[in-house]
Amino acid sequence: MSDLGYVKQLNANRTGMVYKFIKNGEVFIHTMIIGDLLHHLGFTPRDIVGKTLHDFYPKTYANIKHQYYLQAWDGNYVQYETEINGILQVASLRPVFNNEEVVEVVGSCINITEKIALHTSVYKKNNFESNISGSKNLMLKESHYVIFVPLNEIMFIERLGRKSIIHTMNKEYATNDSMAKLYEQLDNHFTFCHRSYIINIDFLEIIEQRGQCFIGHFKNNKTARISKNMVNELKDYKTY
Repeated sequence: MSDLGYVKQLNANRTGMVYKFIKNGEVFIHTMIIGDLLHHLGFTPRDIVGKTLHDFYPKTYANIKHQYYLQAWDGNYVQYETEINGILQVASLRPVFNNEEVVEVVGSCINITEKIALHTSVYKKNNFESNISGSKNLMLKESHYVIFVPLNEIMFIERLGRKSIIHTMNKEYATNDSMAKLYEQLDNHFTFCHRSYIINIDFLEIIEQRGQCFIGHFKNNKTARISKNMVNELKDYKTY
């Protein structure tokens, strides 16, 4: 099913970039893309069309985008901020339905780099000072309070229903924030080992195979699922 009417309404020059993708197995394939922002990012349509996120983006960034794509393919309208190659964008994903089934997603990105340059400068300064003064924290915003969880205490994060659960050695924290949003705050000790799990690789103690499934074991008898294609990568990291 096509949704060209919606694409035309967006005006790619004003929006920055408009694209579409479909799901093929476990990956998303881009079927079209237009707009000036594409060229500012250093790409041409040939680099994107027919390709997956991991074909043209760095792995960590592609993993984050993939989680937003999953949310949209589940039938949700998704909006988020993202930064790549020094360009800050507001991105949105709109699922297209056919008989209540998502058949493609239309995405758009607006370049807002210049509009929030001052804000970005202040944020980087504060973030730099925070890193100097101590361990970086995962910030959880709830209705009337903010919780700071030190990254070096987090064993893993899992998605249960509409909640993300942060597991530390002594506590569990529940938040409405998406896994992708939380992942943006984490450092390179963390990775998506499964679509529903982000783990701190340093806390991983055992990888157990149960039939076709793989289970990661942590302290306090806590466990997390691991995708088969991540097992070798985790082994390499742990034995390096």
